[in-house]
Amino acid sequence: MTRSRITTTLAAVALAMAPMALSAQVTKPAAVKPAAKEESQAALMKEAKITLAAATATAMKEVPGAKIESHELEREKGKLIYSFDMKLAGKEGIEEVNIDAMTGAMIEHAHESPADEAKEAAADGQAALMKEAKITLAAATATAMKEVPGGKIESHELEREDGKLIYSFDIKVTGKTGVEEVAVDAMTGAMLSHEHETPAQIAKEKAADAKAAAKKKSGGI
Repeated sequence: MTRSRITTTLAAVALAMAPMALSAQVTKPAAVKPAAKEESQAALMKEAKITLAAATATAMKEVPGAKIESHELEREKGKLIYSFDMKLAGKEGIEEVNIDAMTGAMIEHAHESPADEAKEAAADGQAALMKEAKITLAAATATAMKEVPGGKIESHELEREDGKLIYSFDIKVTGKTGVEEVAVDAMTGAMLSHEHETPAQIAKEKAADAKAAAKKKSGGI
């Protein structure tokens, strides 16, 4: 084969392969940045300069005679702290004491009523579910508002219902009694249900929730 024919053949092959190479470049998926992992207690312990024993002694000095129900080493507002939940006999609620894990100084001592505890537990539960949800609250809200145009959202909650993670919205429509309850799938963003609740139904639901909460508090099943 002559040099000119070889050159012509190689040029033709290169031209034929060019679109394939370009296609491979265009369709190559972008690298996905891994999600940041939560800091473990072991990792935080290595960073802390104050031991748990020393922090516990400071907390017990702050609330003498109390019993420590739970403790945690956590980062709060950029500060590494030991957080203690302490129970005083004969007193409702708990004493929450925060100790600086780097200096050993007392940071805060606040009393939490049973209502405060329930509110905090609910907030923690919502935060945990938010990490699991694939649809943002903003996107779910847009879907709910599209379902009930002109309505005003009175409350919303991320909850697990019948094994499904959902955003539940109570939407008030001007001039109409009761509320529109709209459920949006927190994993797909799909509309799940839209029901009208009368004032009587709302009152009945609140009573049932209060009864369930009281039963749980008393240790009932």
